Amino acid sequence: MNNDAFLIEKAIELFESKTGWGDSDEWTNRDFMILSEKIQERTRVALSHVTLKRIWGKVKYDSLPNTHTLDTLVQFLGYENWRDFKSQNGNGAASAITVKQINGNGLRHNIVDNKAEPKKKTLILKSILFITIPIVLILLIISNGWVPVTFGSAVKVKPEIGPTTENALAADQELARALQTNDTAGIYRMLDKDWAVIPSDGDVDEGPSIFPSGIRSGYRVLKTMSLSEPRVRLYGTIALVTTKVELAGVLGGKIFDIHERQTDVWRWQNGGWKCVLTQEAVIPKA
Repeated sequence: MNNDAFLIEKAIELFESKTGWGDSDEWTNRDFMILSEKIQERTRVALSHVTLKRIWGKVKYDSLPNTHTLDTLVQFLGYENWRDFKSQNGNGAASAITVKQINGNGLRHNIVDNKAEPKKKTLILKSILFITIPIVLILLIISNGWVPVTFGSAVKVKPEIGPTTENALAADQELARALQTNDTAGIYRMLDKDWAVIPSDGDVDEGPSIFPSGIRSGYRVLKTMSLSEPRVRLYGTIALVTTKVELAGVLGGKIFDIHERQTDVWRWQNGGWKCVLTQEAVIPKA
């Protein structure tokens, strides 16, 4: 196998760890768009989300990435270039464990080295884990008071955390931090794909790329942003968060310093909040 293929898999594992997003096999198209933004912010080089999906084996591709692409990829991870990455990671020598391979059409699959441990040992290990894990879980459940010590009585299960006024306000504050720090990836992460903003002039601007695009072009750059006087109302999986917002920065080359009353509409989906609408109203200064 091409040594670079091993090294690309190593880089992908490092990306999974660095982003904290978990197994990249589960990443969505939106995740790759956000990752593209993050790479450009750090390296000043643009790798499209389609290019990243090719590297990750999400899109069929008949060759390995070129050196320029690989240089940019590992520079995000803190290496000088692809050569530096290779030298610090054994030049791609295959290990005696299960590894992932990128084949000619870009698809990733598992292969087992001939020096891997026999299947018998693997089956024994799985059997031990099959017995041990349930016992550990039972002990943890009992120690946390989720199951009464007396057998035969009802099992008490801790409810999953769902939408609350507290985590709705926390989501609104997280979005504000992303805006304040001009964090384009963070802004994308908090906005729904159908998000729209209604500014104080009554227009409707649609799309989660509005603020990130303005930041990247230098058209809209915030210097300060603070929230106060929060008002949160929860209606099932919908939350309305109204705050007083103090903003200062540059818009279209002009310095601005304004106060607004802003309402964000949040929708709970897939275990988290996504902002679907923002409405702004300017508060006249006394």
